[in-house]
Amino acid sequence: MTNIQQFGSVRWVWDADGVVTVTLDDPGRTANMLNRRHLDGLGACLDDLTAHRDRLRGVVLTSAKRSFIAGPEFVPAEITPDEAAATYELLVPLRDQARRLETLGRPVAAALNGSALGGGFEIALACHYRVGPVDPSVIWSLAETGMGIMPGGGGVVRVTRMTGIAATVLDIVGPGTAFHPSSALAAGLVDELADDVVAAARAWVLAQPAGWFTQRWERPGYEIPGGTAQPAGLAEEVRRRSAGSPVRALAAVLDVASRSATASAEDAFTIETAAFRTLLSAPEIPALSYLFFAMRTLADTPAADGSHPADLSEFPQVVANPLAAVFFAPDAPVVEIRSDSPGTAAAEVRAKGGIPVVIRAGSGSLIRTLKEAGPDPEAMTTAARRAIDAGLVVDPAGADVASVLAAGYPAWTGGVLHHLAVTSG
Repeated sequence: MTNIQQFGSVRWVWDADGVVTVTLDDPGRTANMLNRRHLDGLGACLDDLTAHRDRLRGVVLTSAKRSFIAGPEFVPAEITPDEAAATYELLVPLRDQARRLETLGRPVAAALNGSALGGGFEIALACHYRVGPVDPSVIWSLAETGMGIMPGGGGVVRVTRMTGIAATVLDIVGPGTAFHPSSALAAGLVDELADDVVAAARAWVLAQPAGWFTQRWERPGYEIPGGTAQPAGLAEEVRRRSAGSPVRALAAVLDVASRSATASAEDAFTIETAAFRTLLSAPEIPALSYLFFAMRTLADTPAADGSHPADLSEFPQVVANPLAAVFFAPDAPVVEIRSDSPGTAAAEVRAKGGIPVVIRAGSGSLIRTLKEAGPDPEAMTTAARRAIDAGLVVDPAGADVASVLAAGYPAWTGGVLHHLAVTSG
């Protein structure tokens, strides 16, 4: 047996103490994604670890990229029934693989060298211990509810067992909260912060007693914080928070957290994945998925240099959208940039933590137009159509994000321009 092996997106190295460092490194990619290469690679690694468990002391799971795992690669911008089925078909083996990792029988520590979102953080939760960096820019989040869905790979089940039903529904999974290292440590989602996450994770592995190792919530006598009964008033609070929206994600999180708390682990994971599949078929999912990708596009697209000055108009965020905290600084202002060459201004806005929205032509303000017409979504849609007919031209992704964050347009529509395109088409 060689000490260094590679398959798909996964490389693993045995050391003299029997600790295996498993490194996620998707070839040719700037970030690790949950895809077929990840599935095949981790499967081959787990086969090797299982076959040689007699000499395995423990596992450290980390990443060669700047982030840990960016999330699932299989979430499309527009979800058709066929794509939804493909998503579910890959989700189940990824869920089962995470379960296989945590039931390996040896201590497994995640060395979270960077951010992890959605399914990427679910993999970390399947480990027995999590070490994060002392870096306030890092974000960990189960942000799926912002897309109208929920974790389907075990995230709700594990967070419920770790933190309790109420915290899972109201503080962590339900609102899709974005946690920075210090807040994640306080919430119990990570166990330690360190400058060298791999070294700290390895030290924890070696400090564990030899023999069979399990999740703490699967050991005799463990009790879920707050108990296994649904807390009084929780259902009413979920209804209050969901009022006015057709999206059922928060109610689904409550249902799964409550039912899974009294179920066996295997039954609990099945409950969660079934609920995920039901949400995935909801009619709002394509629009929410579109908004997710619009936010990511706006956050990730580098601005080109421009040579002309730009007029800037700043608006605050008025909507606490859970995905906004993932891609932008908390309470980052939305800034409209009116210029034929907005590159420099956009770069400056982004550098200051703002959300740049480029207005390429026209004299009106999209945000002010929508806010004056609001809060009725149909009135805002009509106002947007009039502004566009009058010559206002905006960057589509930026306009949709700005309409949700700064004007209060319903996120489940995908944004005002997206809604216009759908209703006009």
